[in-house]
Formats: sequence, structure tokens, C-alpha cells
Amino acid sequence: MCFGFSYLEDPMPHFIARFGVVAFIYILAYINQKNSSRFILLIRNLYPLILLSFFYAETGYMKNIIISTDLDAYFSGIDQAIWGFQPSLQFSKTMSQGWFNELMNISYFSYYLITAVVCITLYISKKQLSHKPIFVVVFSFYMYYIVYDILPVTGPQYYFDTMTKEPMPPYFFGKIMRYLLLEYEKPTGAFPSSHVGLALILGYVAYKNHKSLFYSSLPFVIGICFATVYLKAHYAIDVLGALITAPVFVIISCYVYDQLLLLNVAFKQNS
Repeated sequence: MCFGFSYLEDPMPHFIARFGVVAFIYILAYINQKNSSRFILLIRNLYPLILLSFFYAETGYMKNIIISTDLDAYFSGIDQAIWGFQPSLQFSKTMSQGWFNELMNISYFSYYLITAVVCITLYISKKQLSHKPIFVVVFSFYMYYIVYDILPVTGPQYYFDTMTKEPMPPYFFGKIMRYLLLEYEKPTGAFPSSHVGLALILGYVAYKNHKSLFYSSLPFVIGICFATVYLKAHYAIDVLGALITAPVFVIISCYVYDQLLLLNVAFKQNS
């Protein structure tokens, strides 16, 4: 934001919001140090999840600072070159049945629930052991956000302008997702698909720490991989990008967490 200050529209509220977040973190840590409680610990450990939606929206605000033009023509061209057609457009035409449309919308919607359920379940059931897997999830989110700030791709629903042209889905979850996509989704990062990448990472941390949670979430994780293309939120190449970046981001997140633990131990020993 400092680098692109002159390019951004009304940047000061965004800077103030960040100072507010930093102040909140320090105040919360201070309160926890002076008078720790289970409630304060819960907030302190889970507030990064609450901030995810805010910083995701911010990627739409900052995505053209480094590259001023969205790269959808390039990524849709890759899809065309690989498949000979546009999977994000053809998938929904080929499988246009109402029941399948609803299944895809349920899968896409489950992404939000899986994120909360996996992290909160791990925190409640294995509090001390949950810090690392939750860190891996949150840190991976922010790594995707950094990519979106650098690599502006809005996705086929915006590039092909399909959101307002298609008929309303016939069933409950389809109508919910249509409303959410129209009212709250922003034309921001599409490559790689954070929906697919984080779904895979959530599945991984569930498998490592809570097998029953993994098996119950697995159908939704698989469904998300298809739903992102079906609902035109991502190009097919975005899904392939997620399959590559998810394990890389897990490795990076685990390494950073372990290094932070070592720094924390060293700091306590020196103080």
C-alpha cells in the first residue's frame, strides 16, 4: 500500500484499519498477560480467522498496484490451449441439471463452513496441539492473498461477465450462493484457487490431527475442486495451480511456525 499510495483511491481509511488491527493485537496480548482467561485465550487464538474475510476483500483493492491490467485474457487463453474450450463455461452447460447445480453450490458454500469447523473443532478437542495446524491454515490464507496482490486475475465470472446473464438457480443453496457472489464477492484473485488450495490444506490438517473430521469433510473438499470451475469462480488452470501451491504452502507454513517457536524459546531464555 505504501508503494502504490499514489495509485490507490482514498488509502487513508485502509491504513487506519491496519493500525487498528495492530493496536487490537497488542491490547489483547497485554490483557492476556495481565489477566488471562479462557475467553481471552479463545479470542487471541481465533481472531486471525475473523480477519480473513476483511483482508480477502482488501486484495481487490490492492491487486493492480504492481500489474495495472488484469491477466484474465492470458489465463483463459491457457485454458483454451490446454482443453480446446473454456471449462468454466462448458462445465455448467454440459451439466445443467438442477440437482447437479445445487450439489455444486452446496460444495462451494461448504468451504466457509469447513474452514470454521476444522479450526474450531481442533481448538476445542486438542487445544495445545491445535496451534500449529490453525497457524498453517491462516498463514496459507495470507500467502494466497499476497499472490493475489501481485498477480491480478479476476476469474471467468467477471471476465466473461456471466454473473448477471444466467438464470437464477432453482434451489436453496444455489440462490444463497448467487446472492453472495453478486453482493459480496469482489473481482479479485483467482489464480491459484484459494478455495481449492485451502480446502486441500484443511483436509490435510484434519487428516493429521482428527481422522473422523477428515473423512466427514472429504466429500466437500472433493466437491469444492469441481464447484469452483462449475460456478465460474475460477479457470481450470487455477485448480491445477492450487494442487501445486497447497503442499508448498504447507511446507512453508510449518517451517515458519517452527522457526517462530525457536525464536520464542530464545526470547524467554534471554529475558
